[in-house]
Amino acid sequence: MTRNPLKRILVVDDEPMIVSLLSTILREKGWDVTEAHSGTAGIDQLDRARFDVILTDLVMPGDSGIDLLRAAKEIHPDVEVILMTGYATADTAIEAMRNNAFHYILKPLKPDEVVNLVERAYSHRQLQRENQFLKSEIRAAHHVQSVVGDSEPILRLIATLQGIAGAGGPVLLAGERGTGRGFFARIVHFHSPRSAELCVPVYCSGVPEEALIEELFGAPSAIEDKTFVPHSGKMELANHGTLYLADFAEAGRKVLERMDRFLADKTVVPDGGAEPIALDVRVIASSAVPVEELARRGNVPPTMLKALEPRIVRIPALREHLEDVPLLLHHFLQEANRERKKPLRGFTSSALSALETYDWPGNVRELRDLVRAVAGKKKQGTMIDATDIPPEILYRNLRRHPPQYPDPFRQGGVP
Repeated sequence: MTRNPLKRILVVDDEPMIVSLLSTILREKGWDVTEAHSGTAGIDQLDRARFDVILTDLVMPGDSGIDLLRAAKEIHPDVEVILMTGYATADTAIEAMRNNAFHYILKPLKPDEVVNLVERAYSHRQLQRENQFLKSEIRAAHHVQSVVGDSEPILRLIATLQGIAGAGGPVLLAGERGTGRGFFARIVHFHSPRSAELCVPVYCSGVPEEALIEELFGAPSAIEDKTFVPHSGKMELANHGTLYLADFAEAGRKVLERMDRFLADKTVVPDGGAEPIALDVRVIASSAVPVEELARRGNVPPTMLKALEPRIVRIPALREHLEDVPLLLHHFLQEANRERKKPLRGFTSSALSALETYDWPGNVRELRDLVRAVAGKKKQGTMIDATDIPPEILYRNLRRHPPQYPDPFRQGGVP
């Protein structure tokens, strides 16, 4: 039977009775308690163990609670520190918060309040750690090393993305649907100086123009409707980060004109707002329509296309780098194996032969969906065979690559 790891706390006070009382209460609540009777002794403990929470008196002979707080944050930045004091003043609170204390609590202590505050500090620390883990996972998933493929078109694409990531300025990713435009937009973001901030996606296709304006620029308060809640738009949410406009050319004319103005002067005017708001947002747009066709249609302002022109990146269709198909098939099969926890062994040679020559009109998304669908029907430990491939793929392949039979009337044929 597995046991949950103990929550570790360091309790520090120069009054032994207080340390003993707090330790007893916290141990009853499942905490692993380490005791120290001075700020100096508490600092010494920091080199011996890691703690989730530190509960310390503020005023002690020698090193104070503030000294312990500073040392703890320097050695273990994620530890949460609670200060106990009988001399609370505004200056005390300001000093504690300036040094990133979680909270402070007044003496005389009430056991329930102490336990509640300690548990809140622990929950906050766990949430912070989970957020850091998720951020690192997202960043790793959108590192250039996560791009599957070693063909010349893909290596050239990676080099281009790395080059523009740190350059700043708006970007246009041009590629067919299913080529991974959103994935590559996030790669640009996570390799840029803005990687610590948000990458906010907005999907323009099929969204009514007024709804898209509200999503991007926010909704003002409605005087006649007291139940309406005003909110800022995703432009403000993406401040200091990146805004990804998927299929931007499918947005309405009003949206495109407002985005064009933003690219020109870096300000937006919220609906109902009198004053422009200055924002620092990098725009990455994507389009399944070739740039030449966008210019011909005329719905995108020419000045907007001109702003995007220096950093237009074309994402190749999968049929242009079919040599990457085996790598992609195995990559998505590994993903499916992890999700299903009933791993398959791989692909037979006949399956690979059929899939390597297919032209993949739906690009990488079609390949991924095919692997997931086929893997979901297979038994654990088996292999995906040509008989598992949908007949429409085999038929399309047959039309593109009809079998070649020898000509009986040519030399060496039937007499």
